[in-house]
Amino acid sequence: MRFDEIVNKRLTALLIWISIAIGATYLFIFEPGKTGFFPVCPFRTLTGFTCPGCGSTRGLHRLLHGDIVSAFEFNPLMVLLLPFLLYALVRYTAAAVRGRPLQKHYVDAKYIWMLFAVVMSFWIFRNTRFYPFPI
Repeated sequence: MRFDEIVNKRLTALLIWISIAIGATYLFIFEPGKTGFFPVCPFRTLTGFTCPGCGSTRGLHRLLHGDIVSAFEFNPLMVLLLPFLLYALVRYTAAAVRGRPLQKHYVDAKYIWMLFAVVMSFWIFRNTRFYPFPI
């Protein structure tokens, strides 16, 4: 790996972590729906239905305040997938800091399709009257 590629990956990782820190600080201070500026979900605005991401901002706000149960009520899928996203970011950062290429771990297509099915099922299920949490 060339020197400029290493620097570019390190800078990218640093900017991602700084962006997350700024966003998390803003989200910690301001409560979505009550204070601060938070965009509305365009899918919900247009259709009246919730998307798989609806409630994620409020859920992250509650998670930053240590309320895992409330965060799970806002968006269970976000709470369950967040550790995997964090793992991917830490893995990328570690590779960038060491100056090594990111090791390739190929995911079998069946797992990608299973994840797709889970997200689509969640999307449909949360828009039914059987969904256990308020919309």
